[in-house]
Amino acid sequence: MTDTRNERRAPAKAAGARILGVDPGLSATGYAVVAGKGGRRFSVLDAGTIRTRPGTPLPERLGLIHDTLAQAIVAFDPRAVAVEEVFLARNAPSAMATAEVIGIVKLLARGRELRSFPPRQVKKWICGNGSASKEQMLAMVKALVSGDGAAMEKWSDHAADAVAIALCAFFEGDR
Repeated sequence: MTDTRNERRAPAKAAGARILGVDPGLSATGYAVVAGKGGRRFSVLDAGTIRTRPGTPLPERLGLIHDTLAQAIVAFDPRAVAVEEVFLARNAPSAMATAEVIGIVKLLARGRELRSFPPRQVKKWICGNGSASKEQMLAMVKALVSGDGAAMEKWSDHAADAVAIALCAFFEGDR
């Protein structure tokens, strides 16, 4: 077994650094690979939503999420993985399923920086307000990243949230 704790990686904020952001969910997991372009300029290299069907056995659903995220990691070699923490609401089974997806994300982050953010912190980093609406979040995410506006219009809320989560990892590195 290799001990990776002593590996030195360049800070995630460096120009050219890539971060995989993940908005976890069993039915819909958003993911995005964001690259730093220096300063506060960013581009989205890949973004999408992994959708699984409720009637499908749990191992198959988790396997699809794992395999899709693993492909993104192989293709883009991000220095860090950022994930939104589970939001505990009234629906305990949903929170448990989301926690299982978070476990997959954390496993896939092996050998890389791992960052976790609660939903209110993501909103605060992106909009300056922990109670920001979805519309405010989407507008700010679009303002922060450069790229094809038409592609951004096709993002699901989950993919846009994943972009925001990746941006938070960049911003945290600036502190």
